[in-house]
Amino acid sequence: MSGDSVRYTIDEGRIVSEIIDGEAIIINLANGYYYSLDTSAAEIWGWLQSGRAISEIVSAIRRRYDCSSADPEAAVRALIGTLVTDDLVTPCPDAASPQGLEPLGEASAEKSPFRAPSLQRFSDMQGFLLVDPIHEVDDRGWPHTKPGESPTSRG
Repeated sequence: MSGDSVRYTIDEGRIVSEIIDGEAIIINLANGYYYSLDTSAAEIWGWLQSGRAISEIVSAIRRRYDCSSADPEAAVRALIGTLVTDDLVTPCPDAASPQGLEPLGEASAEKSPFRAPSLQRFSDMQGFLLVDPIHEVDDRGWPHTKPGESPTSRG
């Protein structure tokens, strides 16, 4: 696996995400696109967020799922390629493994079939996401008021 130790970063000032009921919703505040990731893609997204390398993710998938009808390495690389192309993650080839990470993907006795991850991109809310001031988040969070302004005077 070439490049299998590459880790990825997510610019949390531009990219917000939430995993709900096994599916991930990702919003790119810089361009207004939002994404829906199915269960397997959401699992991979979570592992990327925790600083896992491609090799760790592929090994975990092989331990957890029946991969007899799918190539997990190709599927992971394809998903990550889309995430990089859409500027949701950035490769960090020199990043060290984060300290204290638990091993990924406990092997299970009965493995369910691995399904290739699926990502859908939507632009129908792009105008709202780019106009709404939520994209102007800084270290203080959102919303915040200017000095001398009351929180109720914002409109």
